[in-house]
Amino acid sequence: MNNLMKFEFRKLFKQKSFYICTAVMLGMSFIGLLLNKALASNPDFNIVLPTASSALLSAVSSSSFTMVCGIFIALFVCTDYDQQTIKNVYSRGFSRSEVYFSKLILCVVSTVVMFAATLVFTYIAGAAMFDGTAESGNYAGLIAGQFLYCLAYSSFVFSVSLIVKKVGISIALAILGPSLIGTVINLADAFLKTNNFKIGSYWLDGFIGDLTSLATDSSRLIVCIVLSIIYAAVFVATGYLINRKQEN
Repeated sequence: MNNLMKFEFRKLFKQKSFYICTAVMLGMSFIGLLLNKALASNPDFNIVLPTASSALLSAVSSSSFTMVCGIFIALFVCTDYDQQTIKNVYSRGFSRSEVYFSKLILCVVSTVVMFAATLVFTYIAGAAMFDGTAESGNYAGLIAGQFLYCLAYSSFVFSVSLIVKKVGISIALAILGPSLIGTVINLADAFLKTNNFKIGSYWLDGFIGDLTSLATDSSRLIVCIVLSIIYAAVFVATGYLINRKQEN
């Protein structure tokens, strides 16, 4: 397992897609900051100038983090299967479970690195561009919630990629999968016509708005955090059980 992990880490840091996707996130986040600054400085728009702290909270959404990170994970996971190099890994005596969890660990590590890089870059750039006074609020809790939300999304893409094993399909599902599920759930809400309970608020797509707002109360934050953990565990377990029964 240690040798397999070393191999996966070497492969990760040699992947051009890892650096390209990270750069895309940072670039999109920076463009979002420039746009906010331009709008706030325009007297025709009644917009309060953001702060470094508010920029930090919006970093995940403004950088399209989940979509870009999902694309990278799909590329990273499926490349061995598309190129048939996975057969060489199995021929060296590594089990299907070892391959699954080694790739899972690398996907978690890549998500952590990308998440940290995006937040640090956005905060520094925001501090350089904005000089407003930050509002008080539960920044640590919201950032923790965003991190777990991103891990849940990455777990979804990882599991789908290990099941499908095709780069193109996995990328498409990484981009559209959660949104399609959210659309079906929203249709169910519209059909049920319940005012006090919305199924969509308990799906991943319903979390990010609350996780970027200082107005979010503690109970809602806890719901987003707990469900993100549950979703991540379910995705990983489901992917593992299905992958174990597949032939390649």
